[in-house]
Amino acid sequence: MPASAFGGQLRQHGKDLSRLQRLLDPLSVAALFRIFQPGGILEPLIFPIWLWVLLITAVVLPPTGIYGSYRSRSLVALARRVSRAWLLVLSVLLILVFATQSSVYFSRIESTLWALFSWFTLLFTHVGLRRVLRWHRSRGGNSRSLLYWGTAEHALGFQQQILNSPWMGLRLTAWFSPIPIAPDSQPTSLPRCGGSLIDMRRWLDHHDVDAIVFSHVPRRDLTMDQLLEFFGDLCIPVIYAPAWAQIGMRFVSDRIGDIHCIDLWGGENSLVDKQLKRSMDFSLATVGLFLLLPLFLLIAIAVLLSSPGPVFFTQDRYGLDGQRFRILKFRTMRVLEAGDQPGLRQATRDDPRITPVGRFLRRWSLDELPQLLNVIRGDMSLVGPRPHAVAHNEQYRRLIPGYMQRHSFKPGITGLAQVEGWRGETSDLEAMSRRIEADLRYQRDWTFKLDIKILIKTFLRLRSPQAY
Repeated sequence: MPASAFGGQLRQHGKDLSRLQRLLDPLSVAALFRIFQPGGILEPLIFPIWLWVLLITAVVLPPTGIYGSYRSRSLVALARRVSRAWLLVLSVLLILVFATQSSVYFSRIESTLWALFSWFTLLFTHVGLRRVLRWHRSRGGNSRSLLYWGTAEHALGFQQQILNSPWMGLRLTAWFSPIPIAPDSQPTSLPRCGGSLIDMRRWLDHHDVDAIVFSHVPRRDLTMDQLLEFFGDLCIPVIYAPAWAQIGMRFVSDRIGDIHCIDLWGGENSLVDKQLKRSMDFSLATVGLFLLLPLFLLIAIAVLLSSPGPVFFTQDRYGLDGQRFRILKFRTMRVLEAGDQPGLRQATRDDPRITPVGRFLRRWSLDELPQLLNVIRGDMSLVGPRPHAVAHNEQYRRLIPGYMQRHSFKPGITGLAQVEGWRGETSDLEAMSRRIEADLRYQRDWTFKLDIKILIKTFLRLRSPQAY
């Protein structure tokens, strides 16, 4: 279970720090401006420029999300958000200065130094102080106590997440189970199981916790309505951590009329984002195809000389929304197998079907280059979940929950799973599950920056020991 699944209700405990930062950020940035640019009132601006800096910083920074709680979130993400927020402040200031034709009054060197020092100050106050706070929490300070309601298996998984992230400052104080636990079955790493709802109520009458986390286990004598009635009668924050949750899920709340809903899978990108991604794909693929034409010719000759057969290999794959398309590759094997052929085998290390030239092409991922034509045609994207053969799709969709949800994005020449090491043969179900998990995380967290990062990592790792 990801830490963020139970971190939302605990964010309120970071409000004091956020209030202090909301006050200090504009003051510190304005004070630094006074140090680097000690000018007075400029006629075009009416008020002192440092006052404009203070006001703009105070207005622009809060909506960027840098003042939320990061108890259970990445500090790297916070650093990126702070940097983007500061660039936004600078952009607004630049627009103001150029609109009032006041740029001649400022030194470029001093302005640059002020911008850099202010950026470092914001990073220190947001990331640095939170880093110190996490160090303090990992040693027992500023901790938050939790009560967990769920089975032994789920309680152990929950406890492990807490132990793996001591910087969150969370500790499991009590555990109650919907299923009775025998004394000799009590997990030693957990607090002693307290028993039923009645036992939990008695315990809560004499003990305090910061939040309750529960995972519903269907039973005839204990329904979800009964649990909600019980927890709703308490004055303690309650967090639902479903045992069926998977890492690739989104968990975005929504409403249909008066009915509350949770989006679990699927993308939520706007039409503009999709068109921009398509434009980037088409432009880069067209330029890449033009630049690589000499290499295409050399590879085609090598393939023809390596063994009898065509230059290109085509096979049916599932694409966007599960629609079939024909993927294009340089031929690397002595055989040509249909994608929906029963018993279709994945390529393995030292596979006798692979030609010597094909082995070289696969090792350096050069056999994938013709898929630039698939990208130009619109069947694929540069970055996305890698398309599997139809036979493998039909096999794994029955074994891995959420498998077909990876087709809510266009398949890609490369993807998050590939740069994380889940490429090549998937020798067991666990390996394929990890690949699908990465594909679903990519769809959940997609941004243009993520696409660029994946493309860069792909170029840096063209030669891979998993490619054979």
